[in-house]
Amino acid sequence: MDFVLRVSVAFLGLAFLSFSIIPSGYSSETVKVRFSPLAGNWYPADPDALKKMLDKYLEGAQVPTINGKIFALISPHAGYTYSGQAAAYGFKTLLGKNFNRVMIIGPSHHTGFRGICVSSYDYYETPLGKVPVEKKVGKELSHHNLFLFKPQTEAQEHALEMEIPFLQMVLKNFKIVPLIVGGLKESDYPVAADLLHPFITDKTLVVVSSDFTHYGRRFGYIPFTKNIKNNLKKLDLGAVNYILRKDFKGYTKYLQETGVTICGRTPIGVLLLLLPPDAEGQLLNYYTSGDLLNDYTSTVSYVSLVFKRPIDQ
Repeated sequence: MDFVLRVSVAFLGLAFLSFSIIPSGYSSETVKVRFSPLAGNWYPADPDALKKMLDKYLEGAQVPTINGKIFALISPHAGYTYSGQAAAYGFKTLLGKNFNRVMIIGPSHHTGFRGICVSSYDYYETPLGKVPVEKKVGKELSHHNLFLFKPQTEAQEHALEMEIPFLQMVLKNFKIVPLIVGGLKESDYPVAADLLHPFITDKTLVVVSSDFTHYGRRFGYIPFTKNIKNNLKKLDLGAVNYILRKDFKGYTKYLQETGVTICGRTPIGVLLLLLPPDAEGQLLNYYTSGDLLNDYTSTVSYVSLVFKRPIDQ
């Protein structure tokens, strides 16, 4: 779970109801919209206030020139007051870019299952408007037993939604392919990557949603008690280094040896097998909630990474 969950137990119990079925106007079929269960808690519900917040984060992100074609981002998904500035670094690299499909891959925080959940919705709605889901991709993927529909899981999950308002700020006319990754066996990773590859065109962006180390008693993870700030950075950047090297085996071994509590560890693993051989990664920003609060007894780490390919690809 993320650093701050401002949603009550009662709210979580009802989160699966946060959608609406609307007549399509074209046939007897209906349009299913996933309304935000997070707006007003994890980020502002008022569109103007949300835009103002995101503009501030984007303006504050001093990103280097990206010489290449952006293929993927790894971005955090906590409440914006905590992870928003880190996320802005990745999304700022997309300004002026043109993608018509965004594949958002995140972990399941609330339900356990094996496989990858594809979307049951036609639209995701945030205070900034509706974003269409490219349902045909999910339908095709669901022909394989590794991909499945889990509407309740999708309705509750925050990892995907937290990426969407930023996408709405920096891109135009795009559809999303929401993917929630549950548990995967080692043999599932290459299968998942092979099945996803055909849907990654030159106009597709991959966004992997993940926070990094969750440290403290409330997360059941206290690998050290001294020099926490520096040890956290060493722990997080150890994982980042394997990711930047696209070293799937090294990354999974590092996870096993350290027990590092990266909530999107499985989606990141899928990404490592999706990345083209010529893709290069770059760390854009890193900090922890402990840095913001000056309290490291319970802290979550936020990382922004970009992967790019040569411009002629």
